[in-house]
Amino acid sequence: MFRLPKPQKNFTEVPNVVFDKLIPRISNFSALKCYLLMIRKTWGFSKSGDWISISQLIKLTGLSRQSCINGMNWLEENGYIWTCKSGKVGAERKMYFLCSEETEEVEQLFKEGIISADKLYKMMMEEREI
Repeated sequence: MFRLPKPQKNFTEVPNVVFDKLIPRISNFSALKCYLLMIRKTWGFSKSGDWISISQLIKLTGLSRQSCINGMNWLEENGYIWTCKSGKVGAERKMYFLCSEETEEVEQLFKEGIISADKLYKMMMEEREI
């Protein structure tokens, strides 16, 4: 039997709105698993976004490659996450960000072309080192 441990400092906070508003709207189980993983991989490590590979998603969610891709695409198409590709063609890295008040300004700057994908990637890597 699986039992949750007593809450302590190494927990990832999930806003109640995820349970109250998001879960009833998500009809794609893969998207829900990917979204919860996104919360863990970003807010759980005090980051606003992260480069998460499809292979990481597969390993951490237990989903197939296609299910992970479908889930992440569903989340992006429905406005729960936004993405950014950085790097050279063929060696691109895709960064995923939760649509949140925290990332709203950066998302706008990126979409307006004020901040480049490579600069955004560099910022995320610097955030990761802090």
